[in-house]
Amino acid sequence: MFDLKLPDFEIIAWIINNEFGKKLENEMSTITKDLGIDDYSENQDKIVYHWIVPSWLETLVLGGKLKEFVGNPNLIFLKIKANNDSSIEDIAFKDEREFKK
Repeated sequence: MFDLKLPDFEIIAWIINNEFGKKLENEMSTITKDLGIDDYSENQDKIVYHWIVPSWLETLVLGGKLKEFVGNPNLIFLKIKANNDSSIEDIAFKDEREFKK
């Protein structure tokens, strides 16, 4: 059976899938190397990561480190979430996603 439960804490990033996005992905991996991956997908347009983080404090610390990349035009989306506690607001550091109408 599939486990459909979301991780308690996660960091989500969308990166443009091109040569420069791959460089960004490598730079971000130095910060996220010890985290588990809950979800990963890649297509010709973007790379999507959902990293599992053990605690909210670690999520804040790692999110703060990843926040340094928000000026990179190859980063589309960066958000930290506490899925187990509705009193904690999600923090979106960058959101340049485009949705079809």
